[in-house]
Amino acid sequence: MIIRALPGVREFVQPRIAVLASGAFDPLHYGHIRYVRAAAEQARAENLPLVVAVAPDDYVKRRHPLVQPLEGRMEMLDALRWVDFVVPQGSESLARAIREIRPVYVVKGTDWKVHGLPKDEVEAVEEVGATISWVDVSPVSSSELLHAAFWRFADEWVGRT
Repeated sequence: MIIRALPGVREFVQPRIAVLASGAFDPLHYGHIRYVRAAAEQARAENLPLVVAVAPDDYVKRRHPLVQPLEGRMEMLDALRWVDFVVPQGSESLARAIREIRPVYVVKGTDWKVHGLPKDEVEAVEEVGATISWVDVSPVSSSELLHAAFWRFADEWVGRT
């Protein structure tokens, strides 16, 4: 189910009764699928719903050209059978969503361990008493996939005479 605004999540998800996963998901790829499935497995093991927060378009645009707008990315995630609720993240930081949803677990991919989580997100996790759950994810990058596709397209199609 897509919840159109972050504050609306309280109608459907009670505090301390959810698992939260998040990402930009642009474009959605197999690494994302593995991450969401791992988050869902944890949610099911705890008999909790899985809420997926989706980053805003501005966040994506700072990393690479936008492939799918927020609404489209939310719709694709909602179609995954493991996802109970999809919400817009509300800002570039996940901190606001953590405070609003108040999950038991915040699931993050191990790729975040390289540079560490943003300080405000760590503070929000501590504030609501959540636990960060690390899941091993495939080292797949949306930006790298787009870059490779662009150059493949340029070589195969644009370079033709």
